[in-house]
Amino acid sequence: MELEMSNKNEEKQRKLPTIAGFLSFLIALIALAGVNITLLMDIDDFPETFLVSLPIVGFFLGLLGLITSKRSRLNALWGIGISLFILLFTFLMIGLSWVGINPKP
Repeated sequence: MELEMSNKNEEKQRKLPTIAGFLSFLIALIALAGVNITLLMDIDDFPETFLVSLPIVGFFLGLLGLITSKRSRLNALWGIGISLFILLFTFLMIGLSWVGINPKP
């Protein structure tokens, strides 16, 4: 019987998350916090950065994190999910507000 030699460096590299996936998750959390703060403080003008720009960047970084390496993809998946949620929330909020407005009193 032969003993298999395990390389500890390879095991550590497999456990580390991808940079793109982690950045996607971090950007999505920052955008979600910005949307929540804006809604809680009842600010009339939503900052475009938190509603559109950051979630789009987070989504594409998450896609990049999924295809770049064979390391953990969990952060990339969470980043994509949160970014898609914010984008879907934004467009549903705008669409439902158009339906709810009565143009003729």
